Amino acid sequence: MNAPPRLRPTPRQELAELTHTRIMEALVVLLRRGSEDVTFDLVSRESGVPQRTVYRYFENKEALFDAFWRWVNESIDVPPTPKTPEEVVDHIPALFAAFDRDEPLVRAMLHNPYGRAVRLAHAEARQEKFRLALRRIIERLSPETSRNLLAAVTVLCSATGWEMMKDNWRLSGASAAEAAQWAVYTLIGAAAKPSGPAGTTTRSPQSKRNEGRLT
Repeated sequence: MNAPPRLRPTPRQELAELTHTRIMEALVVLLRRGSEDVTFDLVSRESGVPQRTVYRYFENKEALFDAFWRWVNESIDVPPTPKTPEEVVDHIPALFAAFDRDEPLVRAMLHNPYGRAVRLAHAEARQEKFRLALRRIIERLSPETSRNLLAAVTVLCSATGWEMMKDNWRLSGASAAEAAQWAVYTLIGAAAKPSGPAGTTTRSPQSKRNEGRLT
């Protein structure tokens, strides 16, 4: 059965998309320029979109930067959220490669006050995604050990971890990814062992996995 034809966007929808893109691209210019106090007036002047229209799209700076963070992630091709321990390890090179695609912009978002506020606002949701991806590991851990593992892994799999390894160790993006991948693999592997970190429980025969698979 043939798939139904895709509906073409209406002129109004096309205009809305164009306006949204112009606002996002204006933010890119302002952040790369080093503007910390990004006002709606600056966004309006840079984008050519009337200020009242910018407010119609985004009621405040938090909403503006929230939309911008999602737009940046799509623009630099951030990989999908991992769903398993193996995917947590495997997605790191693609994640760091995405950050490298527009390093100045990613760094600006890390240090802009509103960019930081948006990341903190999404912290719980991000923690929950990693908690789900690592659920078969952490279900056997004590609450404290589970928290420690998740805290370490989420930092290693982040733009903050990427930036710190590049700056503090003068690593390339690829080398930083390799270091983060090794660390995450080692941490998950240690937590998965029956004699691993405090708080693990002995695995039953039914819980044993195939060799080479993180469990």
